[in-house]
Amino acid sequence: MNKINVVLVDDHKLFRDGLKSLLHNTEDITVVGEFGNANDLIEQMDQLAAQIIITDISMPGMNGIELTQYLAKKHPCIKTIILSMHNNKEFILSAMDAGAKAYLPKDIAGEELNKAIQEVNKGNEYFNQGISNIVMRSLMRGNKDDKNHGELTKRETEVLRLVADGFMNKEVADQLSISVRTIDCHKNNIMSKLGLNTTAELVKYAIKNHIIEVN
Repeated sequence: MNKINVVLVDDHKLFRDGLKSLLHNTEDITVVGEFGNANDLIEQMDQLAAQIIITDISMPGMNGIELTQYLAKKHPCIKTIILSMHNNKEFILSAMDAGAKAYLPKDIAGEELNKAIQEVNKGNEYFNQGISNIVMRSLMRGNKDDKNHGELTKRETEVLRLVADGFMNKEVADQLSISVRTIDCHKNNIMSKLGLNTTAELVKYAIKNHIIEVN
């Protein structure tokens, strides 16, 4: 059985210890690293085989939302789960816009955290009922304005524009100062979100939605 590699980022060691103990008893999840702040994690990212990062929002230095945004840009194949006591609309929507795949309150049961990890690992998003209600109310009021072209992030739209303009993956990576592997992940995410299968379909989508201009 392939285990899901999880990394914990929280400035409270006692809380990290509790999470490690909880996840240790789950046969298909393993904790491959833990950090008290985002900067320490970033320094060690290349040495970690992380698939999912579980992070708090309030931390010294870079906060959890900033970390989520960094990971979405630099390591889009790694999924982020926010586990926080902050359950207001602004934090939740900011985390979603930053690229978080799940947002959960810290008082959830272990079974629900395990379910969230499983769903996120499959490529899905996960929000419990309370968080979902907050999100739905906000979406109904039209408050989720930072997204563009459906559910693409700003970085994904940048990648889409460059790919549709005919740049190769290496050229796109050079222009955005990220790795070719990261570009591949962005392209896969874009195609999955838009229901597309080929680069030609990406180009057609970009033209139709005025992401690129055709002379």
